[in-house]
Formats: sequence, C-alpha cells, structure tokens
Amino acid sequence: MKIDLSTAFKSGHRIIQNAISLLPNMAVAIVILILFIFIASFAKSLVRRVVQRRQRRHSLALLLGQLTNTAVVILGFLIALSVVAPSFQAGDLIKMLGVGSVAIGFAFQNILQNFLAGILLLMQEPFDLGDWISVTGIEGRVDDIQTRATIVTTKEGNKVVIPNATLFTNPVAVMKPPAETESKPEAMQTARV
Repeated sequence: MKIDLSTAFKSGHRIIQNAISLLPNMAVAIVILILFIFIASFAKSLVRRVVQRRQRRHSLALLLGQLTNTAVVILGFLIALSVVAPSFQAGDLIKMLGVGSVAIGFAFQNILQNFLAGILLLMQEPFDLGDWISVTGIEGRVDDIQTRATIVTTKEGNKVVIPNATLFTNPVAVMKPPAETESKPEAMQTARV
C-alpha cells in the first residue's frame, strides 16, 4: 500500500508561500501599531494636562487620559489588522462580538463591575489622593485611584489593592491622616497660649 503525500506537500507549500507574502504587510502593521501606541501615550498625557489645567480635577484627568489611550490603541489595532487582512472590516468584528457578548459579559462581570465603579468614583471624587480612608476594616492613605482598583497604604506601610466595586458599594469613611490628627491639638494649644 502506497501513501501519496504530494497533495499534503502542495498544501503546505501554498500555506508557506501565503505566509511569506504576508510578511511585508505584517511588518507594516507592526510599525502602525507601535506608532499608535506612541500616539496613545502622547494623547493620554495631553488630555491629562488639558483637563487638569481647565478643571483642576486630578481623577477626571486620569480617567479621560486612560480612556483616550485605550481608544487610540484600539483604533491602531483595527488599522493594523486591516493592513494584514485587507478583507477585514470593523463591522465583521462587531458582528462577532455581538454573538459572544453575553458569554463575555458573564465571564468578565466582576472586571466590568470594578471598571464601571472606578469610572463613577473618578467622576464623583468622594476622596482624593492622599486622603485617609477606611472601608471594610481596611484603613490607609489613598496612593492611586485606577479604573479597576484603588491602591491604599496602611499605617504599617503595606500596600492594599481594593477593588473599586467594594469602595462603591460599601460605606467609606474619609478621615484626616493620623499624623495630622495628633499634631493639630498641639498646634491649637500653642495658638491659645
């Protein structure tokens, strides 16, 4: 019994030729994607500076900067993808996402919940960077407010990452830092004397 592998070799040769013919397009796509990543970084810092200068809201500047960065990177990815696969259209991606959006929604429910809570926290600004907060038994200074989580440093110097959904759905006490609370009575006593 003789096995004929000529069709398999022809198919493999055709696949390799197609991959080699796509190499210039892939190189251009990689350059486009890298260019858009740099543009996104520049746009992020520009939006942050403009918003801080006009509104003086640090957290809103962080939020709008991050959203600008994400939008520009996604645009660059779609353009790079259309260079590699010219028949690709953004509508095709939207159709594919429409079918899987329910499954994606359930799979990333907690991530999306934290992201949306982070956006609301950054817009409402119930506390600022440097404020001392207490939530669900965790107490510390707010070091960073991100779209997914808030970074807090405790009295002991430990960094704690608190999901934004926890901050949004639980009572949060915003207090004065411990050092300020202890030093203020002394300052008041010297002022009275």
